[in-house]
Amino acid sequence: MIEPKRVLRALAEHWALLEPLCEHFDQGTLSLTELRLQLARQQVDSTPQDITALLDVWIRLDILVPVAKSPNRFELNAQIHDFLAYLRHEHRLGLCLEIEAYLRHLERLAGHIQEAFDNRDGNDLARQLRLLDMRVRDVLKKLGNDEQALVAVADRAKTSDRQIPLRQRYAEVLATWDEYVEPMIQLVNADGAFEQGVRKVENVLLRLMGDQQRLGHLVDDDMLVRTHARILEMQTHAQLTLRRARELLLPLREEARRHNAVTRGAALALSAIRRKGLDAVPQAAMPLFTRPQSNFLGNASQVEAYVYALARFESKPSRFPKAHRAPGRGEPARAPRTVREMLERCEDALPLPDLMVWLLEQEPEGATDELLYWFSRLSREKRFSRRRLERQDYFTREHQVSLRSYALQSPADAAADSQASPAHAT
Repeated sequence: MIEPKRVLRALAEHWALLEPLCEHFDQGTLSLTELRLQLARQQVDSTPQDITALLDVWIRLDILVPVAKSPNRFELNAQIHDFLAYLRHEHRLGLCLEIEAYLRHLERLAGHIQEAFDNRDGNDLARQLRLLDMRVRDVLKKLGNDEQALVAVADRAKTSDRQIPLRQRYAEVLATWDEYVEPMIQLVNADGAFEQGVRKVENVLLRLMGDQQRLGHLVDDDMLVRTHARILEMQTHAQLTLRRARELLLPLREEARRHNAVTRGAALALSAIRRKGLDAVPQAAMPLFTRPQSNFLGNASQVEAYVYALARFESKPSRFPKAHRAPGRGEPARAPRTVREMLERCEDALPLPDLMVWLLEQEPEGATDELLYWFSRLSREKRFSRRRLERQDYFTREHQVSLRSYALQSPADAAADSQASPAHAT
């Protein structure tokens, strides 16, 4: 057995040398030559014999232990390493399966407690209760350590180098979420193993307190009350740890997920614009919003769909006119109708018995979608008074359209008609 005082004295005396070495041992083992170089940098005035004597002391006290099958490489003793990490306020995230293993042990201890009480064995009952209390404290210590480790993970992601890609900066966050937070959510769920295990142990303790009042005391009631209160504290601490993990990591995880899609789509769009100009932006390939984009921004799912459409866009090949086909003479290309021009023409033609018929007369060769656009635009114009007609079929150049058209007239004519109608009725 190594004397504890010598180990603690060596740690206190050589703390200035051991603390920098902890960071190196966190990343792996060190060879004897590397250890000598590290100590020589910290102790400039030391001779090689002093460094050798110092290493001999550390090896003799099991502060440094040789690596298996590599006697020339050393690492910190696992217990010493954990103790130094505790002193340096460093926390390493454990496994969610450890908590589940503790819960299984708590359930077994609850069975042993019930068995000892049924056998009226007071000594065994007290021993099992002390073991149960120790295991609950182990779970509380692990939950506290995991919570501090999650805070450290979030801090490292926020303070890391901004020059590296976001996916690399948040790689630890994504791995922590998949390997710890997701299993923890399943474990602490209402019907998960954590709640079921706590409920079983709690029922045994409550039944034991009631049976002691009825059959006689084997152990002090204070021990049962303390253990029961600590189990409830463990249950609350687990829920708070999970809530803290969600608050810390979920925004970072969502930021990394959104940033990947947005960055990929934006990079492809910008490269297309640089090569072919602004007209290369895929208007036809993008998903349409349910409202005009001028007054509707869109929610998160629509923005993601918009960006994914950018990422998967493939430009259509350009079709040039053949050389032997010349434009027909006497048919100059007509510029598209403007809104102002169509409003003036419609106002001059008032009153219109049927707006759709008038549009077909004005644009006999117009496309169906263009005619429907002008029908919607003119029928919603506030300067016209409109009256709904019965549904009927209209034939464009390409399609048969069934809709309820409008009869348009000026507001003055509409007011005159409304005044003439009561007089005519009298």
